[in-house]
Amino acid sequence: MRRAENGRTLMKISFSAGLDDGRDLIPIGRVMAITRWRAAAEPGTEEERRAAIGTLVREAAEYEADAVVDVRFEVDGVKGVDIQGVVLQRVIVTGLAVRFAKAEAA
Repeated sequence: MRRAENGRTLMKISFSAGLDDGRDLIPIGRVMAITRWRAAAEPGTEEERRAAIGTLVREAAEYEADAVVDVRFEVDGVKGVDIQGVVLQRVIVTGLAVRFAKAEAA
């Protein structure tokens, strides 16, 4: 994990199982972020998705990850009688936190 000059965390994110540059990765573990519950008829926003990815990055940073790969979005829903039949949903974002494998000295 690197930090930019402005102090923000720089972390690679990939929706595939690896990175485009093909470097070796060491898995740390799965990380997860969950958006707020909202009415299913209410469309999700780009801001909401960005916030979820930001939360995923912060969690991975706690484990000193360099990247998060295999990022997936899943919609979770519920309909409860105690909320007068309003169908709710939220988005769950998961990924695999990884570290870059270090090249061994010869």
